Amino acid sequence: MSSVSPRHRAFVMSALLLATVLASLDSSFVPIAFPDLIDDLDTATGVVVWVALGYLIAATGPMLFMARLGDAYGYTWLFRAGTALYALAMIACAFAPDIRTLICIRLVQGLGMATFLPATFAIATRVYPSEERGKALGILASGNAFGFILGPVFAGWLLDSYDWRALFWSRIPLAALAILLAFVAVPRSRVDPAGRREAHYDLRGAALLTASFFGLLFGLNRLPVEDNHLDPLVWAVFVAGFVLLYLFVRHEARCEGPLIDVELFAGNPMFSKASLAFAVMFMSFPVYLFLLPLLLIAGLELPAWDAGLLLGVVAVLTFLTSPFAGRLADRFGAPALCTTGALLVMLGYLAMLLVGTTSGAAVILISMVPIGIGTGLFFSPNNSQIMSSVPPEKAGMASGMIGTLRQAGYAVGFAVMASLFTFIQDRFETSWTRQALGNLEAGAARELGEVFEGGGVWSPEMLVYIFHVGAILAAALLIVTVATSWPRLELAGKRRLLPIGATIVAAVLGVGLYAGGSALEIAAPTVAEAGEIPEIAPFGMVSRGARGVEGAEGLTLLTGGEVFNYFCADCHGLDGRGIPGRGLDLTRSAFASRLGDEELAEFVRQGRALDDPANQSGQAMLGMKSFAAFEEEHYGLVVDYLRQLQRSGL
Repeated sequence: MSSVSPRHRAFVMSALLLATVLASLDSSFVPIAFPDLIDDLDTATGVVVWVALGYLIAATGPMLFMARLGDAYGYTWLFRAGTALYALAMIACAFAPDIRTLICIRLVQGLGMATFLPATFAIATRVYPSEERGKALGILASGNAFGFILGPVFAGWLLDSYDWRALFWSRIPLAALAILLAFVAVPRSRVDPAGRREAHYDLRGAALLTASFFGLLFGLNRLPVEDNHLDPLVWAVFVAGFVLLYLFVRHEARCEGPLIDVELFAGNPMFSKASLAFAVMFMSFPVYLFLLPLLLIAGLELPAWDAGLLLGVVAVLTFLTSPFAGRLADRFGAPALCTTGALLVMLGYLAMLLVGTTSGAAVILISMVPIGIGTGLFFSPNNSQIMSSVPPEKAGMASGMIGTLRQAGYAVGFAVMASLFTFIQDRFETSWTRQALGNLEAGAARELGEVFEGGGVWSPEMLVYIFHVGAILAAALLIVTVATSWPRLELAGKRRLLPIGATIVAAVLGVGLYAGGSALEIAAPTVAEAGEIPEIAPFGMVSRGARGVEGAEGLTLLTGGEVFNYFCADCHGLDGRGIPGRGLDLTRSAFASRLGDEELAEFVRQGRALDDPANQSGQAMLGMKSFAAFEEEHYGLVVDYLRQLQRSGL
C-alpha cells in the first residue's frame, strides 16, 4: 500500500513483529519446560503433551475462519482482539494451579493466536508495495526465528533460576507492550480497505475443521500407547476425525463462502505443492523442539541453560540466513532455494544419529548447523510462492493457510513424536518387567538389573534410542518436501503418491535397520531350565546360598494376605494403610468400598493410569495383568483380603 510512509511502515511492523516473537517464544519455551511440569504438577508425559497439543488445536482449527473475518471486516480489529486475548491468557498461565487448568488456559491462548496470526501476514503484505512482498514476509520470518533464538536461551535461564511459571510471568511487560502497539501502531484507515465486503461466515466449516483436527490428533497421540488400541472410545474419536475431515472438504467444495477454496489446491499446482512442502517441514520440527530437549535435560542431564543455548543455534542461523534467502531466490528461483533448504534440514536430521550418551556440544552442533541454515533458506521463498500464487482478493485466505499449515504440520508431528516416545517406553518397560518376574539365568538377571539401576525407560540410552528413531522418521518425512519443491519436477495423477510411498519405505527400512543394529532391544526372557537354581550370590555374599522358589512359572500362595504382601505391600504397606507418596490407605478407601467384588477384581486386573480422566487420587495403579506370576485365582484371594482390611478400618 503506497500510502503508508516508510516511517509509519516501520511502526506497523514493530507491532506485527512483537506479536510474532511472542508466539514463537511459546513454541520454543514449552517443550523445554516439560520435565519441570511433570515434576511440579505431578503428571505424566502423556498428559503434559496436551499443554502443547491443546494450544495447537485451538490455534489451528479457527484460523481460516478468522482470516475470512479479516477479509470481510478488515485485519486491524482482528489483530487487536487476537493480540489482547493471547497476551492475557499467557499471563493467566503463570497462575494455573494444576495441569488441567493450565491446559484449559492454553486453549484460550491458542484461540488468541488463531485470531491475530492471519492478520500479521495480511497486514504485512498491505503496508509494503507488491514488489517488496517477499521482503515483508522475510521480516516476519526473521522475527519468528528471533523468538526461537530467545526462547531456548531465556527458558533455560528461567528454569535454572526459578521454575516453569517464570516462563509466563516474565513476559508480562512484553504482553502489555504488544496490546498497546496493537491499538496504537495499526490504524484501520491505513491498513483496511474502505467499506465492508459482503461475506458468508462459514461457522460450520470452522467447527468441522476444529473437531476433525482434535479427533485425528487425539487418536495419533493415544492409540499407540498403553492399551488404548483396545479402547473402542479412542478408536471412535480417531475414526470420527477422518469422517469429519471428509465432511469438511465436501462442505467447502459446496459452500458459497468457504474457509478454503478447494480450487486453490485442485487448479493451482504451485500453491498446492508449496503448501504441502511447508506443512511437512513443520511436521519434522518436534524432533529438535521436543525430543532433543528431553534428551539433553532428562537424559544427558545438561542444565536447562546449556540445553537452551544449543537449541538456540538453529534459530540464530535461521535468523541470519532468512534475509539473504529472498535475494538468492530472485537469482536462482524460489524452488531451487526451497529444495536446497529441505536437503540441508534432512542432512541435519541424519547427523543426529551421531549423538550418543557421551556426546559433547560439538557433536550436537553438527546437526544444528545444517538445520538452521536450511530452515532459513526454505521459509521465505516458500511463503512467497504461496502468497504470489493466489489472486489479491484471496490474500487473506492464503495468509490464513500459511498459519494453519504451520500449526497443523507441527501439531501432527508433535502428536506422532509424543506417542512414539510413550510407545517405545511402554514396550520396553513391559518387556523388562515380565523378564524380571521370570526365573532367569545368572547372566540375564545381572544384565536386567543393570538396566533398572541405569534408569530403565528414562535412562540416557533409552532417550538416545527414541531420539534416533524420531530423527530417522523426520528425515524420511522430508522426502515429500524435497520432491514437491524440486524445480520443474512434475508429479501428476497417481505419480503424486510417489513421494509419500518413498517416505513410508524409507521410514520403515530406516527404523528397522537402526533397531536391528542397536544394542537396545526388546528380548525374550532367558529362563532357567526346570529345577535349575541360578547361582547368584544374594546381596553379593558368597557364603549365603540361593534358595529356590516353589513353582518356576508362578507363585503358589495360599492366602490373600500372602498375595497382598507380595504384590501390594510395597505401595500400600503390610497393614493396607498406605505408604506416603506410593499408595493410598485401602482400609478407608471410599472408591474400593463402592465397588462390588467382581468390579474390584477387574480394577485390580486392569489398574489405572496416571492420566486416566477418572483418576482423582493423582497416583497410578499398576494392573496385575502385567505380572505373569499373578494367577487367576489370586484375584479372588486379594479381594477377600481387601475386604478384611476395610472391616478392620471401621
